[in-house]
Amino acid sequence: MKVILPRVFAALVLVAVGWYSNNFFSPSEDTTAKPQGQPAWRSGAMGRGMGGGRGGYGGGSGPQEVIPVEVSSTLLAVIRERVRSSGILEPEREVTVLSRVEGTVDEVKAVEGARINEGENLCAIDQRELRIAAEVANIELEQANANYDRLEALAKTGNSSGEVLENARFAKKRAQAGHETAMINLGHSMPKALFDGVVVRRRIEPGQYVRVGDELFTYADFEPLRVRMFLPEGEAQDLEIGQRCVLRSESDGPILTEGSIERISPVIDRQSLTVEVLAVFPEAAVTLRPGSFVHVDVITRTLENRVVVPRKAVASRQGRTMVYRLLDDETVQEVEVVTGFENDSIVVIEEGLEIGDRLVVQGIEKLKDRSKVSIYRSIPVEVDELTVEPLQTEAKKSPEPMKSPKPNSAEGK
Repeated sequence: MKVILPRVFAALVLVAVGWYSNNFFSPSEDTTAKPQGQPAWRSGAMGRGMGGGRGGYGGGSGPQEVIPVEVSSTLLAVIRERVRSSGILEPEREVTVLSRVEGTVDEVKAVEGARINEGENLCAIDQRELRIAAEVANIELEQANANYDRLEALAKTGNSSGEVLENARFAKKRAQAGHETAMINLGHSMPKALFDGVVVRRRIEPGQYVRVGDELFTYADFEPLRVRMFLPEGEAQDLEIGQRCVLRSESDGPILTEGSIERISPVIDRQSLTVEVLAVFPEAAVTLRPGSFVHVDVITRTLENRVVVPRKAVASRQGRTMVYRLLDDETVQEVEVVTGFENDSIVVIEEGLEIGDRLVVQGIEKLKDRSKVSIYRSIPVEVDELTVEPLQTEAKKSPEPMKSPKPNSAEGK
């Protein structure tokens, strides 16, 4: 009896170990079914299968990767195609006044920054001497006229020869010319403004001695201001006289004023191979100063009712242009599109999309058709107010970005 009991106990232990091992290494009921009669180690349900793939306990392939993305909706808008250039603001007219006479400056009537009217005196130079010279010339003219009249009367009675009368006539003409010269010099001593404008520079002071040719003033007409642009021949072909232009102080800054194309050169410059284009801005002087460096946009064509998307939403792969449209099941659809006008920020979609479609703009490089995504941010289409004029807001309301679940306080402890 003492010998039998230990043997029975050992047999029971072996049976228990066998039962436990069978249940531990056998697949559970909810695992992927394997072909009947095939051992678990061949099915790939555990460990590494014969094909080299790694399976997880209790299943086949893992869950699909969820890619975080940034999305934006398409926009219906009016597109204005434009030609961009830059240049320096120039006045309509600018004149430098030089002295026509020599002498001392008696009076200065115009100062820098002052507005002047056409015909207004700017200064007076050596008025006393020039007035005396004009009076002397006037006296000589009167004497010449009187002498000629006297000799003409004598010639009619035969008391004067024709030669004497002819000399008197020439003397009269010389006196007339001298008088006119004196009056012109007197006028030059008081230079006048030729048009309405603003004094830009003043080079003289009262009491200063000036010579013929010395600079006195510079004045200009600031209404309107102009910009000379030099464009490649290809861009100049799209321009016409009268086309709308807008002016900015920065490349993509706010619009300061509007104008139009005034002149387009009929020839191409041989050295620069460009065409000179002159744009005029009637009200530019209100906000800008002549000499400022400015940017000009010329509107060449207007496109109505175009579907606009952010440039970041468009990708090129294997010669195809495509976007990734967000579906209701939080997956994306790869859509081939036909594009039209584009610039640095937007692209016009001619075919392939509708208003309100939501597109991925950030995270495209990781996507493929039917990829699972999560939205972490929705952004509007960023547009330039000149190039793109939205006609309506987003047709579909973008879903709220998915929020990460808060950590369980119990787990953190």
